[in-house]
Amino acid sequence: MKNNRTIQPLEVSSSLHEKLMKSPVYAQKMKTRTLTVSVITTLLILLNLVYYMSNQKNLAEDNILESQYANFGSDLSI
Repeated sequence: MKNNRTIQPLEVSSSLHEKLMKSPVYAQKMKTRTLTVSVITTLLILLNLVYYMSNQKNLAEDNILESQYANFGSDLSI
């Protein structure tokens, strides 16, 4: 059984037609915006990791300075 429907043009309002014509541009804008946000987020995460790692190094140095070896010789009298 063959379906013999004829294709009729779809009536679309002018505002909907305008929105449909702009949709590829809008999609490209959203892609660009998503990419920009992703790059900024990645950079911020990397910056935080570098800051955290450098802070850990400074924290380790501070712990050594505050350890029992920091006061070595302080009880010696002259």
